[in-house]
Amino acid sequence: MPYSSYIPLSLLLILCAFEVTATCFKTLRVGLNEIYWPPYIEHQDNTLSGLEISALNTIFTRPAYCLKYIIYPSSARMFAEIKAGNIDLLVAATQTPERVKYAHFTTAYRQEIMALFQLKENPRTDMHIESLLLTGNTFAINNGSYYGDTFATLTQNHNNEQVIRLPNATRRFDLLRIGRVDYAIEDKLAGNHLIRSSSYTGIVYANVDAFSTPVRYMLSKKTITSDELSTINQLINAKQAELHALFMSDTKSGTL
Repeated sequence: MPYSSYIPLSLLLILCAFEVTATCFKTLRVGLNEIYWPPYIEHQDNTLSGLEISALNTIFTRPAYCLKYIIYPSSARMFAEIKAGNIDLLVAATQTPERVKYAHFTTAYRQEIMALFQLKENPRTDMHIESLLLTGNTFAINNGSYYGDTFATLTQNHNNEQVIRLPNATRRFDLLRIGRVDYAIEDKLAGNHLIRSSSYTGIVYANVDAFSTPVRYMLSKKTITSDELSTINQLINAKQAELHALFMSDTKSGTL
């Protein structure tokens, strides 16, 4: 698509909002920090699309809800904004003890598998990700993603040079492609989609899954009540069949 994977500096200094204008009873402000994360989120001609956007439109229908998208330069900024009540909802969130202090979590709407990707020319590994970290390998990861308690503990205790945190999937794959890191940890569906549809043909799934977890919508406790959470959970449960079909629609690669 004709859109650079690198967010210009000007976008790092301002918030860019995209809203479907229509009469609705409630507008949910949705925070995003990746606008090129195919097949989940893509931005072209001032329009957002992708599986995550389709899922939101499936669940939050008008006139009950409208959606306003606000783009942030990092996941850290998004978490600060939802904690403060400046946005209402984050997509693809993993529930953790720290986050439940300031946010509600909905029922799960899809399963996320974080997988290991490597250069095709390198021998395939049969080691767990924790063992790879302990033996000195380097990784490109998304700072806003969760890879399990063990990996979180190890990365806190090890030299930061082993882990490079980047907010954009293509930048993580770029580092792997040029050999700056040994592995990239990426959502399995997103990683295989990038390999199929772009210039990352020298990268392959390493046959190692780092972490699998159900993902949910994260809702600000400052702006969303417990009753509203219950209503949103009912909407998600009513659409589970459609959501399953939506997120299964892109699993065409034999590597999945």
